[in-house]
Amino acid sequence: MADGAITASIEELRRIIRTYPVIDNHGHNILRPHQLKSGNFLTITTEAHGEALEDAPKSLAHLRAVRQLKKLYELPADADWAAIVGKRAELLERDADSLMKRCLEGTQTILIDDGLDSGANIEPYSWHNKFTTSPCKRIVRIETVAASILSTLYQQGTLPVGVAVADEEACNLGWVSFIAEFEQAIVAAIQDDEVVGFKSVVCYRTGLDVTVGRDLEVNEHGLRSFSRHYLPDALAREFRVQAKGMNDALVISACKLIAAAYEQGATAKPLQFHTGLGDNDISLLDSSPACLQPLIKHFPTVPIVLLHSSYPYTREAGYLATVYKNVFLDIGEVFPCKILWSTDGHHFPETYWLANMQGREAIEKVLCDYVEHEDLTVAQATKAAQDIFFNNSNELYDLRLSTTELALREKPAEHSQDTKSSQHDAGKGQEAYEADRRPQTQS
Repeated sequence: MADGAITASIEELRRIIRTYPVIDNHGHNILRPHQLKSGNFLTITTEAHGEALEDAPKSLAHLRAVRQLKKLYELPADADWAAIVGKRAELLERDADSLMKRCLEGTQTILIDDGLDSGANIEPYSWHNKFTTSPCKRIVRIETVAASILSTLYQQGTLPVGVAVADEEACNLGWVSFIAEFEQAIVAAIQDDEVVGFKSVVCYRTGLDVTVGRDLEVNEHGLRSFSRHYLPDALAREFRVQAKGMNDALVISACKLIAAAYEQGATAKPLQFHTGLGDNDISLLDSSPACLQPLIKHFPTVPIVLLHSSYPYTREAGYLATVYKNVFLDIGEVFPCKILWSTDGHHFPETYWLANMQGREAIEKVLCDYVEHEDLTVAQATKAAQDIFFNNSNELYDLRLSTTELALREKPAEHSQDTKSSQHDAGKGQEAYEADRRPQTQS
């Protein structure tokens, strides 16, 4: 191919990378107007809190965000952080919806983990539909489901707390009631079309080394943990589940129910795991995805999504996604067929915009470099970009969306009901994919 033709082909690849719509397989709810205006905007580029947040303005992540936010807000190159914050406040006051639309341009849909915050502070997941081409879907956080059930049991007087934790029979009955209701809730979510997957934050709570065993062993460990470690502090912790045997039992129970649904002919809904670094209450040593290997092997029909590419354990995550068919990364160093696009956008709409912009820039650099060094053809690189941005999540979560490319900033997506409805048409090859995702049954 002549040099001119190669250059033209790479430019077309760049255009596709910059404009192809994305399925964001991991995001969170945006804050309601008051919280959106009053929240500390410094937190958009860091997991730091308290005094550690004072160092954020010196970080590369913050400095890069400052440069890019000037473009979003149409500010001059010499604008400082105060000018950025001031302009943002002005935009939120004048026309917040326009800012939201700008931040979510090019987003086909968001799969929203709505268990991060209380409903009083955040917009419901369906509210985000105004700014995406296709309706958003839910990712159910299993630990939030558990805490809600436990709180209800306490209000009903069936959860032993205080001196009642010394009553072994009451603890046993409380555990049985809790597990039964938890499993009912997971089954209901599996059957709910608005729910496309689940998420666990066991990494934060007790680590990723989930102990797999026989049902009786898992139940006994869960009960012991429930009685000895959870109930004594349940009220003080506001029913937050942070007791190893109990947390492990929740993960294993969710996996069993997903696998059982698959065996009965349903699509296996993926289970996402937070992996790698996070807030400062995480144990980094216990956040390696390698700890999940026994669970991955034990439940081969349950799709496992390793969020955040497990950084700094990206190599371990890449290995797992390479050797296990049921393991996927949401962005990382592994074959393109196993990479899922995500932003982890949360609270502020700008977190979505920054993640999409920086992610597209990184994908463009990597794929164009591969093409220029003849490791990939333009066609292969183009297919990789389309798979990462859209196709892989579309298939894994059984979304059945179809798409056309979007010209970002030049031609914003329409949000009419007709447009949203049309996005539910199955894409090419969907029937073959569904056959592979479901077990074969006797006629």
